Amino acid sequence: MMGCQGSNGPAACRRGVSPERLDGRVAVVSGVGPGLGDEIARLLASKGARVSLLARSAEHVEKLAGEIRAGGGEALAVPTDIADAAQTARAVARTVEACGGIDVLVHNARARVPYRAFVDDDPASWELSFRVNVMGAMTLTQRAVPHLSAAGGGSIVFVGTMLTRKPLATMGPYAASKGALLTMAGTLAAELGPANIRVNTVVPGWMMGPSLQRWFEASAAARDGEPADEYAAAAARTALRRLPTAADCAQAVLFFASDMSAAVTGQTLDVNAGEVFA
Repeated sequence: MMGCQGSNGPAACRRGVSPERLDGRVAVVSGVGPGLGDEIARLLASKGARVSLLARSAEHVEKLAGEIRAGGGEALAVPTDIADAAQTARAVARTVEACGGIDVLVHNARARVPYRAFVDDDPASWELSFRVNVMGAMTLTQRAVPHLSAAGGGSIVFVGTMLTRKPLATMGPYAASKGALLTMAGTLAAELGPANIRVNTVVPGWMMGPSLQRWFEASAAARDGEPADEYAAAAARTALRRLPTAADCAQAVLFFASDMSAAVTGQTLDVNAGEVFA
């Protein structure tokens, strides 16, 4: 179970193996769901990881686990609300019991709250955002770290947002909570480095997928325009003149989860096609 994060280092125990491979490792992914969560889980499984899938929807995690297994991968469905400390404890215990340990932890879960102007916002929206995005990540990490340490080290990857670089009106709770998560990642990197546990953050920008498509459709309808025009306007703000996809962002998560970043910790990787240069 120790995989290639042990005291001899990845080069010693994985010589001759492609550094992006995750064979023999167990990866916990929170916040699986249509879009980035599913992409991350599928990609890590395709690279050989046994993936433990965490989300509130039992139906979705069971379906995704079945699809991964049908494709030859290994997956465990663990319905979990990470805002509930008891559920996160059970999720970690079940993963360790079924898979033997934990080597990779990916925090992708996030709270969905209404978009409101700050002066009109409900404190409950802020409380929910911080309860899921910060405290949920904190409690899940606390439960997982002893198992990462027992494996000789590993990788923790947080998923942030470009809104911490480029704030937008009405999205305060989400941006603020993800900003706190970014700071928490740096603190953890400093604390967990001696245990050979790396902590990094992927910061997606606008990410093309079902949610953003709906946003473009709603914006176009409000302007009596076309969704394609909304996409073109957003893409024009990037250096690459396109928007990242969930697959693009999942590749960044794989980079941090694997030995490709064996000497990297406490860092952020912005995946925004050049909309913001951080």
